[in-house]
Amino acid sequence: MSTPRQAVVIGGDIVAPGVRRLRLRVRDGDRLGHRAGQYVLLHARAADGTLVKRAYSIASPPREDPCFELCVRLIPGGAASAFVHALRPGAEVSFTGPWGKFVVDDETRDLVLVATGSAISCTGAIVEDELDRPRARRVHLLWGLRSERDIHHAARLEELAAAHSRFWYRIMLSRPGPAWGGGRGRVTDALPAEIRPDTLYYLAGNGAMIADAEDILTTAGVPATAVRKEVFFTPGQVRVPLRERQARAANRHRPGRAVVGVALHAGTPAREVIAAIDEALARAGLRASDVRNLAAPAKASDEPGLLEASARLGLPVEFYLPVELEGSAASPSTCERLACLSAGGTALIAPKHKTPAVTVAIAAVSGRASP
Repeated sequence: MSTPRQAVVIGGDIVAPGVRRLRLRVRDGDRLGHRAGQYVLLHARAADGTLVKRAYSIASPPREDPCFELCVRLIPGGAASAFVHALRPGAEVSFTGPWGKFVVDDETRDLVLVATGSAISCTGAIVEDELDRPRARRVHLLWGLRSERDIHHAARLEELAAAHSRFWYRIMLSRPGPAWGGGRGRVTDALPAEIRPDTLYYLAGNGAMIADAEDILTTAGVPATAVRKEVFFTPGQVRVPLRERQARAANRHRPGRAVVGVALHAGTPAREVIAAIDEALARAGLRASDVRNLAAPAKASDEPGLLEASARLGLPVEFYLPVELEGSAASPSTCERLACLSAGGTALIAPKHKTPAVTVAIAAVSGRASP
């Protein structure tokens, strides 16, 4: 739902260092109408009065609608997270949504969910919703954190495991204390033991974990159609070395495709979109005649790495417009030039004209051309 809606804060508490759980209720008798795994785009006010919009996963199952929860980590210097952490009961907030395709289909295959950090928001909601349904399929959750102090959902997971024999979970800590009796290492270390036929894999968390998990699953012969993913991010986060990202992208997309896009808000005037595209292309040494339109504007969450790069630069993104390089422009050197615009294979270029509608321009390598 793209029309802004209102919710009122009905509670909130700190559940881990720097992590606040916020409970809200949709106003005026309306319902959120979400599916487990989706998110809302929260409208926040920065200290200088600027409106910023950030995507936060819905951390509660659909049965609690019209009430819902968000778990928000406080990011140093982050305008939206500071706004959320300052909200108190009775405050009203605007949002759009629900959005997202990270949802579970109604079928019989077992589920394995792999999460890092605050991605327990969407994966935990999926677990709860699945266990609410009269199904027989197994639901396994692997959750990776840094240390014991970061754990904030274990009591609820233990309750669910005790009440449902088909649910099992494991917490993996990369920097545990000596007394820790659970899993040690990265969460992907526990993934190979979960690979079996007739299973769906849902990956949610930082980009590096998702890339590693995809490699493990692909090597084991798991088809791409059995894998879903939702990238979470932290500003400044380094995901995967550039050349490794390029190689993986080349394997996932057919040769000859280097995709350039522009992030924009809904209703952006065409002239502003064109101006932003021209500027992005010029920064990459290309011309408007080198590209053609691929599709209508899509949600930013559908382009891997875009939201992460957006957060790194502190620039909000709602949509992007994909276009494809034509002819000689789609050369290996051009793709290399585009990729080098940022460390992740996805570049965000702030437009010089600073219009409120066109927030940023992006260039994303989605493949490489044949020599």
